[in-house]
Amino acid sequence: MAEQNTPVMDPAPIHTPAPQPSGKAPERKKKNKKIVKNIITAIIVLAVIAAAGWALWYFVFTDHKDSNLGQPIYDTAMTGTISTTVRGGGAANAKDSATITLAADGVVQEVYVTQGQMVNAGDPLYVVTSPAAEEALKTAQEALVAQQEAMSKLNEEMADLQKSRNDLTITAPHGGKLTEVSDVKIGDPMTSGTQIAVLVDDTKLKLSLYYSYAYENDISVGQTAEISIPATMTTRTGTVEKINKVERIVPEGSVTFEVVFVLDNPGTLTADMVASASLTDSAGNPIYPYENGKLEYYQTTTIATKASGPVEQVADLMNYANVTAGQVLLVQGTNDIDDQIRSKQEQINTAQESLTKAQQAVTDAEKNVQNFSATAPISGTVVTCSLMPGMEVTSGTAAIVIADNAVMTVNIQVDDRNRQYISEGMTINLSDWNGNSYMGVVETVAVQGTNENGVTVFPATIRVDNPTGTLMGGYYLDYEFTAAESTGVLIPTQDVRYYTPEGAEKPQAVVYLQLQPGQEAPENAIDKTTLPSDMQEEIPDDCVVVPVETGLNDDMNVEITSGLNDGDVVYNNTPSEDGSYYGRKASASSKAG
Repeated sequence: MAEQNTPVMDPAPIHTPAPQPSGKAPERKKKNKKIVKNIITAIIVLAVIAAAGWALWYFVFTDHKDSNLGQPIYDTAMTGTISTTVRGGGAANAKDSATITLAADGVVQEVYVTQGQMVNAGDPLYVVTSPAAEEALKTAQEALVAQQEAMSKLNEEMADLQKSRNDLTITAPHGGKLTEVSDVKIGDPMTSGTQIAVLVDDTKLKLSLYYSYAYENDISVGQTAEISIPATMTTRTGTVEKINKVERIVPEGSVTFEVVFVLDNPGTLTADMVASASLTDSAGNPIYPYENGKLEYYQTTTIATKASGPVEQVADLMNYANVTAGQVLLVQGTNDIDDQIRSKQEQINTAQESLTKAQQAVTDAEKNVQNFSATAPISGTVVTCSLMPGMEVTSGTAAIVIADNAVMTVNIQVDDRNRQYISEGMTINLSDWNGNSYMGVVETVAVQGTNENGVTVFPATIRVDNPTGTLMGGYYLDYEFTAAESTGVLIPTQDVRYYTPEGAEKPQAVVYLQLQPGQEAPENAIDKTTLPSDMQEEIPDDCVVVPVETGLNDDMNVEITSGLNDGDVVYNNTPSEDGSYYGRKASASSKAG
């Protein structure tokens, strides 16, 4: 700054004015006061200008933002376990209860229990006389017997109709060859018993011969024999299939018994061929029959109709044609059998409904009679007893209510956010207002939710064992269960900030990681200048911004699934020195969305 020299002026000579008249003195005093006032005003203006200049310098050109803050607070990330809990409540009720209601009028004779009394299943409760109930039971039983008889008759009639319908289809009862085939055409009327053909099983043949009783002990079932057929000059091996101890007397006076042989047909033998059989005794001596016999088909069946009706379908029936067991040979028309079956089925359906009602009527009547001389249907506590000896009771009276408090249930509702965390069989902690704790097991959880006031809830039932009976019906219980649990890196919830990067749709979680001596900033560290200004202001100089992914959180901590390691140090906040506030106020950009 250039030096300025102020010239010194010599003092001017002082002239003493001549005395003025006394009338001029007041005007001079007014001028002096005005000068003083102007000087004071100028001083005030200068002071205001100086203060404004200092404020401008202080707030604009100096860094004063941390002048009233204390030391920053940091937290260390640590590995731990975190869980989230679902809480709610519901009323307890006895799992099993029974209400005994009188179904007819009567008079109470005896009452064996009182309210609050423990009873076991089968214990007598009371005796009430009711002639009306006994008469109602007798009437119901008679009606049931009549309905059962009617139902039995209808079923028999239906069976006959079904048999008749089945008889309209004629099948081969066994395999073999057809013989004596009748000439049958579609449309021919048929009556029951009309012969269609004769079916013979010629895959095997039988031979019946007679032997003297002298060989009774030398011939047995299963014994091998040589069967000779003179017509073909062949011998076939056969076996004894059956021995009939008859007494056939031959002209020579000998008594003989029948032996039936069976042999396989090679395809060249037929019935009525003469044949004989040779056996040997245990000593090897031959045994001969009294005379030769004739071969017979192993099985012969006459096929005939069993019902009346026109021919609707017929197979290519020919003599000596081979058929298999079950093969359809002929089908007759049903005529009106189908209509009869449909009508009969309708009668059966109606009768079944009547029978069911009759059975229920007997059950109800028996229950009514039992209710007039009742025993406890379950073990438990008598909750209410409205009977007294000599009392006249009317139908519909709730006589006694028994509740089994050994096992209680709590009905709860879980919203759609927590439905995935509860399942049948899981244990749940419960407690009452008095601090008593109970352990419950989830018995049922609805798979279909209901909407209540815009929230979807799923009903669930919790079973609570109550062996000591401390839990009473109607008690309100609080419950809680762990929705999720995880082990990982944990930090306090307030250590996490959120902001929405430019162009992103969802907020990004970040922490301010304090760099330790020798530690380099992570490669994924975020440039501080890209953050909102309010977040930039609170970042300590020794910290870098690191993106993280969060998992579970509770009231205090949050799980960091990626972005931090155990032992990392992160910034929490900075308190004020005077304690007037704790930390900085977070803007909308730094709050969790």
